[in-house]
Amino acid sequence: MIRHFFLILIISAAVAQDLYSQDAFSEVRVTLTGNKLMTGNTLLRSWDPNAGLGVELSTPYYVGNLEAGYRYLRFNEIDFEGSAFDSHYLFFGWSYSYRASDEVALVYGVRFGKQFMLHDEDMFYDDYRFSREESEFSYELQIRLEYEISRNVELYLGTAYNRTIFNIPFAAFYGTAGLTFKFPSSRWFRTVMK
Repeated sequence: MIRHFFLILIISAAVAQDLYSQDAFSEVRVTLTGNKLMTGNTLLRSWDPNAGLGVELSTPYYVGNLEAGYRYLRFNEIDFEGSAFDSHYLFFGWSYSYRASDEVALVYGVRFGKQFMLHDEDMFYDDYRFSREESEFSYELQIRLEYEISRNVELYLGTAYNRTIFNIPFAAFYGTAGLTFKFPSSRWFRTVMK
């Protein structure tokens, strides 16, 4: 599945007819999101996730967009009593927007970051040890639709596959919805970033 996504990503980037260099760092986009864990491996058998919140920052790069962001979700225990935790994902990434029309864009990309899991307390269960604080490298493949409501506001609907290797492997699909607010960047911001 993941190999297919990367293959599609590479091929579509290579053959995109409107691949062009854009004015790097010309605007800053702030996206506020709601997130829901849709499906996952062992994670959903042992924990019940609440809906989460996130914030994303992005800016045009020469080709594509540079992104940074944060996502939070709370996981309540099902099997392991006292093992509830807060999940924090900090990431940096790159995405490419394909304009289907003046209002609609298909965006796909990749993110790399750190997944932090803060358990309510240290716990031991047979073969598993849950430390109060756990963190691990994580990558995420994402695809989303953006619909331009006005010149400065877009609706954001997407899905992402996240993979993190903890003691219990963490693989999950997230659904995301939110609003993006676009602002022209200042001259000093463009100068610093370039």
